[in-house]
Amino acid sequence: MNLVRFREAVDAEFTRRRQQNVRYSMRGFARMLGVHHATLSRLLGDDRPLQARTIQTLAPRLGFSAIEIQAFVSNEDLAAVAAAIDRPAFRPSSRWLASVSGISVDRVNVALQSLLRCGRLRMASASRWLIVPGVGVD
Repeated sequence: MNLVRFREAVDAEFTRRRQQNVRYSMRGFARMLGVHHATLSRLLGDDRPLQARTIQTLAPRLGFSAIEIQAFVSNEDLAAVAAAIDRPAFRPSSRWLASVSGISVDRVNVALQSLLRCGRLRMASASRWLIVPGVGVD
C-alpha cells in the first residue's frame, strides 16, 4: 500500500510539462497554479505534510477529481500523524496528535485506524507507539 503524496503528483505534473516544453519554468507552473513561485518551490522541496486546504486549492487546478483530492488529503493526514508519533515528545492521545499535526481529532482517528490496518503503526504499550518503517504508507 504505497500511497502517492500530493507533492509527488505536483512534481510529476511539472516534470511532464517540462518534457513537453524544455523552456517551461517553475515560475510559469506556479503562475498556472495561482501561487508564488517561492511557495511552489517550498511545496516541492519540503517533506512536511501539506494542509488539506492547500491540496483542495491546488488539486482542481491540476485536473484532479474530488475522489483523488480526498485521497491526497487522507495520505497527508497519515503522514502528519506518523510524523507526530515519531516525535520525541509524543503523547498517546488523539487530542495531542490533532494539536501537533494541525488536523481534527476525527481525522486523526481515521488516520490511526488506517495506520493500524495497514501494519504501519504498532502499539507496543499504552504509552509506546511505533511507526514501522517500510510498511504501508511512505
